[in-house]
Amino acid sequence: MVNAFWLDRDLDVVRRWLVDRHVTSSLLECSMVLTTAAQVRGYEGEDLYFTHEDHPLTRWAAESHENWLRLRAYVEAAHEEWRYRWEHDTDRVHGSWATASTVDPSALADLDWPSDGFVDPPQVTGEWGADDYVEAYRLYYANEKRHLFEWTKRERPPWVDDYVREPAAED
Repeated sequence: MVNAFWLDRDLDVVRRWLVDRHVTSSLLECSMVLTTAAQVRGYEGEDLYFTHEDHPLTRWAAESHENWLRLRAYVEAAHEEWRYRWEHDTDRVHGSWATASTVDPSALADLDWPSDGFVDPPQVTGEWGADDYVEAYRLYYANEKRHLFEWTKRERPPWVDDYVREPAAED
């Protein structure tokens, strides 16, 4: 499933709180979303991913240039975290980021975007919705992604236990 895990509004914090598996999956999946959204808006480039055109995250990224830029910043932060956790040299570039970073953000600015400005990203969190997207993603993480909890060279996020909910009792 394609997803970006918006665990905070500060992307430097988000990158530290992503579980190991989501550092790498964010690089792959969100790079695909970026290049797909750019192409939906009319950007032309060689060897770009095109997939999940109707996914809520792709639709959101293709809605405004500001949304697209925010997702790009998320992917770039995940890329920096990938380098940090697995001790890659600064000249090493993950293949997905290498592809996504070929899209020129300034060229995108001149394309036809349906909306102006940033809007909150969609909550691709199943039953774990909330009024605030960060709250929804924290609920989702604490309850649905516990089996993935592993942070190389990072501490577990301090909020996790506060977001755990007991399953509803069956009648």
